Amino acid sequence: GGMFVLKKIVSEFFMPVPIVLSLLVIGIVLLWQKRRQAAAKIVLTTGSILLLFAGYGIISDAVLRKLEYQYPVLDIRAAREAGVKWVVVLAGAHGSDAGLPVTSQLAPETQVRLVEGIRIYRSLPGTRLLVSGGKVFDSRTSAELMASLAGELGVNPEDITLEDRSRDTHGEAVLLKPVLGSRPFVLVTSAHHMPRAMGLFKALGMQPIPAPACHYTRNSRKIAPGSFFPDTMGIRNSEFVFHEILGIVTARLMGQM
Repeated sequence: GGMFVLKKIVSEFFMPVPIVLSLLVIGIVLLWQKRRQAAAKIVLTTGSILLLFAGYGIISDAVLRKLEYQYPVLDIRAAREAGVKWVVVLAGAHGSDAGLPVTSQLAPETQVRLVEGIRIYRSLPGTRLLVSGGKVFDSRTSAELMASLAGELGVNPEDITLEDRSRDTHGEAVLLKPVLGSRPFVLVTSAHHMPRAMGLFKALGMQPIPAPACHYTRNSRKIAPGSFFPDTMGIRNSEFVFHEILGIVTARLMGQM
């Protein structure tokens, strides 16, 4: 448990905003010390350049696009011909609060994954919907919230299976292996998370058919007034890239993919 919490803390720190803010604070501290002016200039300049790169998505947008378009969108007919029996939806974030509608308790990204999963499940008669995701720092699991929403959106509760013990993608793969075996199944997750998810599932000898959802980049880039200004969307995209690269590197170091 302690190792898992440490991994979460480290991955939260190695994000663009904490890194940039740390550099700016260190730079300001150095600036107030007369003998540290040169160091202050270097640190503040580095922090500012990183913020500029993140805000404009100068490098991160290209990397994010590469991650998101590594796998094509699902070919429903091919999935039908493969005799798929399961449509697996991996959870994103959630935050339970009994006073809120279930749509507000699931992060928008998790909702998009689930809606895509339901759409695919409806186009593949005879399949079951498997929602996967446990709890990390919450009282309820992602899976139970997703199952609840799927049921309210008209999915037959008898067609829904829950995997509610996992805490990360590797955990999901390990816990789903006994259920799915080595038969082909549809795997739904965010497009940027798909390369890591595919790597982790395939490493266990499983046969996922990728169904990337919730794309943040577009292949056809349209210039709009917002394109000329740095914004939080650029920072958010760079966070996805940092998070995925960190996840892929960690999984490889731990021999999980």
